[in-house]
Amino acid sequence: MVVGKVVANGTGLKRVGFVFIVLGIVLGIVLGGLDVVLNGADSDNSLILLLVTPLMIGGMLLHFRGRRQAAMAAAKGPGSLLCESRPHVLYLRSFQTDPATLSKKLFSGFTTEEEQLADVLRPFGNLVAIGRPGEPLPLPGAARMYATESEWKELVLDRMRSAPLVVIRAGSGPGLAWEVGEAFSSLRPTQLLVLVLNLALNEYRVFADLVREHTQRALPAIESCGPMWTVVDVRYNLTKALPGFLIFSDDWSSTFLPLPFTLSRFGYNDLKKAFNAALRPVFERHGVDWHPRGRFG
Repeated sequence: MVVGKVVANGTGLKRVGFVFIVLGIVLGIVLGGLDVVLNGADSDNSLILLLVTPLMIGGMLLHFRGRRQAAMAAAKGPGSLLCESRPHVLYLRSFQTDPATLSKKLFSGFTTEEEQLADVLRPFGNLVAIGRPGEPLPLPGAARMYATESEWKELVLDRMRSAPLVVIRAGSGPGLAWEVGEAFSSLRPTQLLVLVLNLALNEYRVFADLVREHTQRALPAIESCGPMWTVVDVRYNLTKALPGFLIFSDDWSSTFLPLPFTLSRFGYNDLKKAFNAALRPVFERHGVDWHPRGRFG
């Protein structure tokens, strides 16, 4: 019974994946040091990479698969997050931002951006989102709800009505454009957050134009990332918009809350502390206790 539970919630795969990653690191260090001793500093490390790389990639993919199994167990198992009576935070985004490709899975690290966001916002409720049609397992992060082409809009509206917070990740696509229009027309300004993350400046301008077209609301201009962002995250450079959140006042005027820059991170995708710090005004506005959060707490 215990073994079956471990398999069902993905714990076994996550453990095996972690072991593979550690083995890859240790093997790389040992073989690299041995190669330098035997052949000197100019030795060819291609054989070491050939041995270590499959272990590392395999470990990351196994760990990711285990987290997907855990997401399935949380959404459909006993005590499903989707069936809880407490309010849920609705997360709206383009499917293009999901870590569905091989490269995005590998670059997501041990916790995706969405998993960290879900953890930070849990005092408001569990994060829920519409799942990509046809995916065999839900992606880790928000609890996925699935609906047909004719049903998904009603499902979004139903969750939107009861959500204390609705988070829209800035992006593009006809589905997201419809969600933007509905959110701005049916929600109170304090219920809505816009997440700007890993987005090119020109893509943010397109999103701002989309908001203006569908809602007659103007979003503020956002500066580009400084050069130091590239030091801690290779995805960010001067062409990318500074990451952060847009919040709205009662008259729908918007304020940008940038993610604080931190040089020290546990992995380049370490964003939980930054999410939590940036969202402190949102917690305080809603009367929700705010506490400092880090990668592991």
